[in-house]
Amino acid sequence: MSDSLLTDTVEVNGIEIAYVDKGEGDPVLLLHGFPDSHYLWRNQIDPLVEAGFRVIAPDLRGFGGSSKPQEAEAYDMRTIVNDIVALTMKLGIQKAHVVGHDWGAAIAWMYAFLMPRRVDHLVVLSVGHPGVFSTPSLEQRRASWYMLFYQFPGVSEQLLRRNGWRLFKEIMGKEGDYQRYPRELAKPGALTAALNYYRANRSPEAELRVESNFPPVLSPTMGVWSTGDQAMLEEGMTGSQKFVKGTWRYERVEDASHWIPLDQPEIVSKLLVDFLGSEQPAAIPTRRRRL
Repeated sequence: MSDSLLTDTVEVNGIEIAYVDKGEGDPVLLLHGFPDSHYLWRNQIDPLVEAGFRVIAPDLRGFGGSSKPQEAEAYDMRTIVNDIVALTMKLGIQKAHVVGHDWGAAIAWMYAFLMPRRVDHLVVLSVGHPGVFSTPSLEQRRASWYMLFYQFPGVSEQLLRRNGWRLFKEIMGKEGDYQRYPRELAKPGALTAALNYYRANRSPEAELRVESNFPPVLSPTMGVWSTGDQAMLEEGMTGSQKFVKGTWRYERVEDASHWIPLDQPEIVSKLLVDFLGSEQPAAIPTRRRRL
């Protein structure tokens, strides 16, 4: 079975973005994280299409079939949000449901509060609002120790690849598509591109630049966290509610690692179809914000 469902590519912001575009109806953007691709969503795409949605699942820059710039600054969050804006504009989409996991969730949060008119419903899996993660607890810092390890260009790459990707496999454990990831990351430029997400956005220097005044998320929002997540604590998701002015729904999924779409595919598909199909009004802002 092929591990690619891609249907097309498009040039945005000077790079090529590969993506899946399937179905008709209200558009749903599915945004993956590290070290995945659109293929993370293979169990959710068809159920969403069958429920009457148009599904767009891109390979974010640095992953899968998309371009892989090697400079860390090419992976700033605003740059990646601009990729998504440009992609949706090229596809004729003015407003979409936005679903993200891992780094895709971080991107989805930022997209929702920077581009509120372009977001219908928001669903974030595993990773809470950046306002919560900007002041992590000591326990969360312990859980995300690997982010510091990824900060050393060249050194991280060498150590992760050494002895048949032994260290990478120890960090990942038998979670996600753990057997496929080394093969994908071994492609030219792929490992450095993937690690650049951490170098551009989660470095110690980047923490000093964290914005303190986040615009509120106005769209109906669902946060999903799993009890087996070894990287992200529940506090990150439950604490996100205070940043959401739209309706908030929280779902705690049992018997799943960080990779909820893979470990509990039927539950995730059902949650998405149910939530994205609901008629929940967005919050009405009390004053106009200049973004």
